[in-house]
Amino acid sequence: MAEEEKDRRGRSRRGFGDVTIEEAERRFAIALNKMTARQADIFLSVRFDDASYEELAARHGVTTEQVMHDFARALSTWTRCLHARFPSLVWPWT
Repeated sequence: MAEEEKDRRGRSRRGFGDVTIEEAERRFAIALNKMTARQADIFLSVRFDDASYEELAARHGVTTEQVMHDFARALSTWTRCLHARFPSLVWPWT
């Protein structure tokens, strides 16, 4: 049996060996729904379209620092949903 995976604080972390494509897609959709529209657009544009922060700042009328902040928040949301046992309960109030 494989050893249980731990995060940097020593807490149990879900392994991904048994995660199906369907489950990953479901978690991705949950994460996108928890992001603001701008965070989701920035996240998708950076990850899949190789858009630059400068390009996204011009598109959204914000600074590059705000784009970096939004991307970091979106990445945090995605990570939390990916690793959560019950991703739909991650920040249920948002």
